[in-house]
Amino acid sequence: MVVIARHESLLRQLGLATLEQVRQFQGAPDELVKNHRGRRDIFRLRATGADGLERVLYLKRNLKPYRKDGRASLFRRGQVWSLSRQEWENSIRIEAAGLHVAALVAYGEKCGWFTESFSYLITEAATGRQTVEEFLHECREPALRRRVFDALARVIRKFHEAGLASPDLFTRHIFVDPAAAEPAFCFIDMARLDQGPTLSPAQRARDLAALNATAPMRDVSTRERVRFLQVYTAARRVDRGLVRRITQRVQHLLKRRKFRNFGGA
Repeated sequence: MVVIARHESLLRQLGLATLEQVRQFQGAPDELVKNHRGRRDIFRLRATGADGLERVLYLKRNLKPYRKDGRASLFRRGQVWSLSRQEWENSIRIEAAGLHVAALVAYGEKCGWFTESFSYLITEAATGRQTVEEFLHECREPALRRRVFDALARVIRKFHEAGLASPDLFTRHIFVDPAAAEPAFCFIDMARLDQGPTLSPAQRARDLAALNATAPMRDVSTRERVRFLQVYTAARRVDRGLVRRITQRVQHLLKRRKFRNFGGA
């Protein structure tokens, strides 16, 4: 199955209009962004359409999906959804909540009765000049940092109030345009998303811990972290129970290699 939402002629030009074309796509060495041990890869592609405008597209392929993901999807939905379709549908849910995601271009999947065998997702580049992770490291203007921190806290609160939560709510998965009058944010890589009428305290703490653990201590002060939670909760006093849950979750995350930069100098 292939779904194309926009830029069909551009995809045909790039040779990415069918499932088999995408599977066989090689790409130039300088277009490869990441290769996850041959299981998944990501390409950044630049192309000029018939309208004369150059666009940057990101192609994410699941080349060797894990069987457990297919089984989990089957158990949850009664049918197998690929990771690409999950991210596509999750992005639509996030947009429906009034938040921004990288514009969806196309996705395709091949699934069996119990597992996904191949899938891909194509999006436009995220809006925003840099990731929140990059902003935290580079910006040293107190007033601008405070404005961005406050705006991000309100956006995360809106995300949660919409009944949405994600264990992948990392600073590198949120792009920001700090120059805007009201800093604008754009979410990427939301393949894992929980949705319900309300969120549990544990889900909120899990998400906030993910943000916290991907904001290194060298880049974010304790005072800034406390203020973030004050704005997020819209209260002068931060809920001690929430802080305790976040702290416990952060300690758990810091055992993993991918969070080792949290306390780095």
